[in-house]
Formats: sequence, C-alpha cells, structure tokens
Amino acid sequence: MRADLELMRRHNITAVRTSHYPNDSTFYDLCDELGIYVIDEANIESHAYNTSMCDDPRYLASWLARGSRMVRRDINHPSIIVWSLGNESGYGTSHDALAGWIRKHDPSRPLHYEGAPFHEGWVRGGLAASDIVCPMYATVEAIRQYGESGKGTRPLILCEYSHAMGNSNGSLADYWAVISATPGLQGGFLWEWKDHGLRQRLPDGTARLAYGGQFGEHPHDGNFVADGLVSADLEPHPAMHEVAWVYRPVTVQPGRRKGTIRITNRQSFVGLEAYAVAWDLRVAGEVVQTGKLALPAVPPSSSVDITAPCRVTDGTDEVHLSVRFTLRKPTWYAPAGHLVAADQIELRRAPRVRVKARRRGSDGRAAIDDLLVSPIELSLWRAPIDNDGFKLMPDLSRRIGVGGTGLVRWQDAEVDTRPAEELVEHTWDRLVESDGSVEYRHRVVVPDSLPDLPRVGVTFALPARFSRLRWFGRGPGENYPDRNSGSPLGIWEGDPDRSPYLVPQEFGLRTDCRWFEFIDPRRGCVRVDVVQPHALHVSATHFTAADLTAATTATELSARDELVVHLDVAHRGLGTGSCGPDVMPQYRLGTGAFVFAYRITVA
Repeated sequence: MRADLELMRRHNITAVRTSHYPNDSTFYDLCDELGIYVIDEANIESHAYNTSMCDDPRYLASWLARGSRMVRRDINHPSIIVWSLGNESGYGTSHDALAGWIRKHDPSRPLHYEGAPFHEGWVRGGLAASDIVCPMYATVEAIRQYGESGKGTRPLILCEYSHAMGNSNGSLADYWAVISATPGLQGGFLWEWKDHGLRQRLPDGTARLAYGGQFGEHPHDGNFVADGLVSADLEPHPAMHEVAWVYRPVTVQPGRRKGTIRITNRQSFVGLEAYAVAWDLRVAGEVVQTGKLALPAVPPSSSVDITAPCRVTDGTDEVHLSVRFTLRKPTWYAPAGHLVAADQIELRRAPRVRVKARRRGSDGRAAIDDLLVSPIELSLWRAPIDNDGFKLMPDLSRRIGVGGTGLVRWQDAEVDTRPAEELVEHTWDRLVESDGSVEYRHRVVVPDSLPDLPRVGVTFALPARFSRLRWFGRGPGENYPDRNSGSPLGIWEGDPDRSPYLVPQEFGLRTDCRWFEFIDPRRGCVRVDVVQPHALHVSATHFTAADLTAATTATELSARDELVVHLDVAHRGLGTGSCGPDVMPQYRLGTGAFVFAYRITVA
C-alpha cells in the first residue's frame, strides 16, 4: 500500500476514492501519515437491480448497516474528507435514510453519491444525498456547461473519468484546461490505479500476468480488469507522464507583458520554497542556454509575473523556453532532484516552408533502396487500442453496444485486411537528389465513405542493426495527438519501445517530429527530415500492426529482427471510449486530401 501511495504522489496524485468499498484500516493510517485526501465509499452497489433495490424496504437495514459501520469505524481518520454512499445503486429512499444518519452522526464532512444528481439532474437533483455533483465519464463539454451556466450550487468533481484501459487517457489536458478555467469545477478521479493481472505459470515454465478467461473460467470479462494507470507489477504505463503533468502543482505560462512569464502556484496551503527551478532555451531543439531561476514569493493559489530569464536569439529557427521544478530535499515519496513540474513556452514559431513545385521524380536507385527490409507502403491501419473496441470481446461492441465503435467500423470497411491502396486514392513520387538522399511526396485522398480512419501515413522496415533512435519532436516517452501536452519538444534519444500493455495494441508513437534518425551505433544512420507539413508522427518498434492485432497477450508476441517504422501525417487520438467518451472531434481524421513529404538520407 505504501508503494502504491508513493508512486501516486511521485506523479502528483493527491486524492483517492476507495471505490467501491471501504479499505483495510492500514490504508487510512498511511493516508493520515502521508497526507492523501480520501473519499471513503460504502460497500453498496446493486448493478443488476440498479434502480429497484434502493426503494425496497427489505434492503433498508442493510443499506444503513453498511454505510453506518464504515463511518463508525473510520470517523477519526483525518485523511477522509468526504463520505460516499456507494456506487451505481440508483437513487432512492435508502440513500436519503443513510445520508440522514451520516449527517447526524458526523456533520463535519460533506457527502458524495454519483447516482443522486445522475438520476435527478446536476443542478438540483438529489440534494439530500450528495453535496457534490459527481458524474461518471462526463464529457468535457458537459462539465464546461455546468460550470459556465452558474445554475448549480454544488462543486463538480468527476467521480470517475478517463478510463485507463490499455493505450488510453486521451484528452486529460482538455479536461484540465476546462477544470482550471471554470468556476465550480474541482477535479476528478481517474479510473483506475492498477491492472488486475494475476501471475500465472504456463506449461512451458514461463510466467505471465493473466486476465479473465486465461484460467479456463467462463463467463469472464476478458481484459476489462486491465484498466490501470500502472501494471499489476506497479510499472507506470506511458500515460502516467501526462497524468503527472496535468496534476502538476505549479505552472508556467506567457506573462501579460512581452518578455515576462507567469508562475502559478496551484497548491492550497504552501508556497514554492520546496522547489529548485531551472530553465533552458532550445533553438531547433538544441539546448543553447541554461540557468537557474530565483522566484519571488508565490503564495498558495496565486500567480506572479516575472521577467523571462532569456531573450530570443536572432534567426528563423523555432525557439522554446523550458522551465522545470525539482525537489530541493528528499521527501517520503521521492529523492532530492525529483521532477515535480515542467512547462514549455514557444518563443518563436517555426517558419512555414513553401514547397516549390518540381518535376516528376527520378526512378533511379539510392542508398536507402539497398537498406529497406520492406518497401515504403501506404498505411491506414493501427493495431486496435482498447478504446477503439474490444478485439478480445467483439460481441460487446457489435451486440451490446459497449465500448468504442472505431474497430467495428474499420473491420466492416475491411481497413484491417484489404490493401490500403484499394481503399483510398494514393499518388506519390520521389526524387533522388545529387547527394544520394531521396525526397518522397504523397497525396492521399480519403473518400467520404471512410471517415475517421486510424491513421494516414506510410510504413517500411529497416535492418535490426539500426537499434538506436534520435529525434526532434515530442518526448521522451510515448505520446499521441490527444495525450502529448506533457511531452515537450526537444531532441531525444533512446531505444525502441517495448510493448507496455497487457493486451498487445498500438504503442510507441512520437508526435510532431521534425526529423528522426534510426542509428546503427557502428555504421551510421538513416535520417528522415520532414518537408511537408512541418512535422509528422513517427513510431519505430519491432512489431507490425498485424503482429499487434493478432496477439491476445504479451507472451504471444515475438519481436521481429527488423525495425518497423511508421511515418504518419495524421493519427487518430486515444480518447477513453472503452468506458467513457470517444476521441474528441479535433483529434479525429477527416476525409479529403492528405499531403505530406519527407527526405530520407543514409549517412
């Protein structure tokens, strides 16, 4: 439990809802000691009889017993700031009775129950049972409208949002942009903390983390128990980097006056004295200046504008200022030097490059032709993420309408099986330059019958000896168009990613790449420079989309020798459609023409 709380706090998580039952008393002792806010939730849930049991007098005594014994046992834990009447049990007389008992026994804490405002309305619904409007998987627009309307008197705290199943948690930054800017919105609780995989020994002696159905049982929920921000072994999934960023205790933005930056302390009780502040200036991704920043006093819940620590250098390259806050001293959850918060400000945008018309490309051979393990081909398919639809449980989408709908649409259109060239109009050419580099240009026209594709781009493969990656784009870790706000632009380097999810699916993308290098540590590199538009999304792994689609569990994956590369001019966002809103409109792929160009150089 302590390891769980330490890892949460290292990623700026400061509150836990004990869904959907009270925890062992030791958990509350630790939260008291470590300073974690807790919503303590009664062991009340009646899924199959959601709206009937709560008004059935035969269950009134059980309702009161379960809720009251939670309060009596836990009342002296200062970490508990809210009592919850349970989960997904309709709204009826038993809830009002339990709420009345708790209010009389402990008038010091507010009450929480999602079902009350859900069934009777966010503005005035269920006032007797819930002091908080606490919706489940509400959209960004819905919570914005509640706050901006000014009609509600209760704060809104999402009791669950952003379902962390597989490659997920899209639009966290969109939620928090609205939460931070809108009166009455106070935050939310991510579902959920940890995958529920169980260690299983296979007949060949290997071990795996297994999910529903892999023990021979039936019925089961497949990998629907694998919806955590971290693995069952407590390894953070890539989305945790974005979580830490949206929950950061201090932010940096452009100031009101030119040449200033604004420091905002989002903490409620303390200043910023615990943090050391460093900055760097990056020109075209390269760090050209660094320094330390001395802050004035920034009281809790306040902002201060200060002079920027550097000026924009002469030139036309894009320029970014990055500011980082680290712990001055070790704490119970992290050592000194731990990164707590970071922000990046664009000081000069990259110039728009006019792509000149030119003659048809040359068909001559180039150095890259002798390196390619598989040729450059059009790519529209990605291995389905859990938010696209449940590949292991197709009936949930097709028969019951549960989860994302993308996978069903794409399969019906045969995007996963037909050659991409048969689905869209694709024209391309190439020009072999005098230095041996090759410029490729593509024009892809997506018909109106294929809206919202998974991706539009190309794929190819390089020999395994290209084992190191270096790029100018967002990083250092995996990021996607709707989950990259906490991934700053810079020049990064690393090895190809391993598949991080319990059920194999699309992974490893780096967005907004200006260039990308595939490095053979002994014999040079292959470099891709983006020509049009100014950036592409790139991934480089040892698996094809077909490999990841076919595998049902990590132990079925066999890494290829070759390095499989994707260059995408567009890639669909992640959303949270496995149990929540689908990808927001601005992160979906439209129809019409996609034009992109890049240059490949072998060095």
